[in-house]
Amino acid sequence: MRLHFKIRTRDAAGRTQEFTSQLYFDDALTRRVFALEPYAQRGQRWLRNAHDGIFSEGGRSLVLDPQQEGAGYAARFDVALTV
Repeated sequence: MRLHFKIRTRDAAGRTQEFTSQLYFDDALTRRVFALEPYAQRGQRWLRNAHDGIFSEGGRSLVLDPQQEGAGYAARFDVALTV
């Protein structure tokens, strides 16, 4: 399971720059989440990290480490950009 995100910035001249990436979840967590409703209705049609082309090119450094918080999970991932 992955989480896509985009960051848009504007420099002093008003030019916009974009950065797009994705963060990953461990396959074991993904398996547990997809065993729950409403995801369980869809069956096991999810892409494992090892079969994701972007993950194989450095995605291991983009894996989140979520901790259970209440009824869900929470994770933090710092992103630094030089613009």
